[in-house]
Amino acid sequence: MTLYSGQDINLGPVTLSLPDPREIENSVSMPDMVEAMTQWLQRAMSGSDTLYFAIRLDGMLAGQIFLYDLDAHADEAQVGLHLFDPAMRGRGVGPAALALLQQYVAEQTSLKRLVFMVANNHSAALRAAEKCGFRSKGKSKKDSQQVVYVWNVPTD
Repeated sequence: MTLYSGQDINLGPVTLSLPDPREIENSVSMPDMVEAMTQWLQRAMSGSDTLYFAIRLDGMLAGQIFLYDLDAHADEAQVGLHLFDPAMRGRGVGPAALALLQQYVAEQTSLKRLVFMVANNHSAALRAAEKCGFRSKGKSKKDSQQVVYVWNVPTD
């Protein structure tokens, strides 16, 4: 898995779509987002343990969402989510993107569980996780500043 290459996945004005690396690299202007974008985009393009989607709002690039730590026999994956522009925050883009990723996972993969690590001071991401049905499992054993959220893929 690398860069998502399927059809767009939509929820209202929010879309998960095929990422264009050049567009992504040229769109990020916030210093704290440049490092995150570069790290995850490069990991997706060079490896097989990451599946990377572009997040769009009304067709405009808004951020990135990805599954990582995937392998052929795994039944779970980690979730990463970043909105590049502060103007995109607080508009429901993060929760919508997370819900779209959950839909993709439930319909298109054999994964059974998603794990979302959230900084304990990132209130918007904490709310997004809870809004999308992720359940808090408490603080990370590896980093006490992170809260572990888990979502079990519904079975039919």
